[in-house]
Amino acid sequence: MILEACVSSKEGLISAEKFNIQRVEICENLKLDGLTPSLQLQNIGRLEFKGSKYIMIRPHANGFFYNSKHLQEMKDSIQIAKNCGAEGVVFGALKNGKIDFKVNEELLHTAQQLNLKCTFHKAIDMCNHIKQSLIELSEMGFDWVLTSGGENNAELGIKNLISMANIPNRKVKILVGGSISPSNCQKFKNIGIDGLHFSIDKNKIVNEDKIEAILEKI
Repeated sequence: MILEACVSSKEGLISAEKFNIQRVEICENLKLDGLTPSLQLQNIGRLEFKGSKYIMIRPHANGFFYNSKHLQEMKDSIQIAKNCGAEGVVFGALKNGKIDFKVNEELLHTAQQLNLKCTFHKAIDMCNHIKQSLIELSEMGFDWVLTSGGENNAELGIKNLISMANIPNRKVKILVGGSISPSNCQKFKNIGIDGLHFSIDKNKIVNEDKIEAILEKI
């Protein structure tokens, strides 16, 4: 099972490297659930973190609908992420409570042309039919889906997560996030999911005790 740390600061990147976290998702404005990080932060990531870096591609916090202007901005951000040494990008577009196939397919194509892996982020938890949406993302060619099982946090969504993990012929990997902590992380070890995602600097203060405790238990 892979561990992915959500980081939004230089200090978070340094701590992720210190504890040999396998992968980070770099974003900013975690109070808004994460937006596209600045070029400066991405370059810091390139210098400070030697593991796998995934970059959030989210130009605004007003839901997950993107017009043509937003779409071009996101494509440009994907190219910048590649230039800054990213291995993957994280995005997700919805329309009326469903996967927006047109926008996501264009972003997928842009990223895949650059040999970047793609994670569909927690926008999936806003979908009307989460299992069907997971199947659709799997068929589209996403590598990962970040989800709390359609609930406010992953612990509440654990039954849905088990059901999602057991979808026959699932090709997309499931990355579980949403209030993952030392007290609940072990609950997700043997339910068939592929990774855990947790923040380490949500209030711009790195919580190294949290990192150590999760690493000990997983």
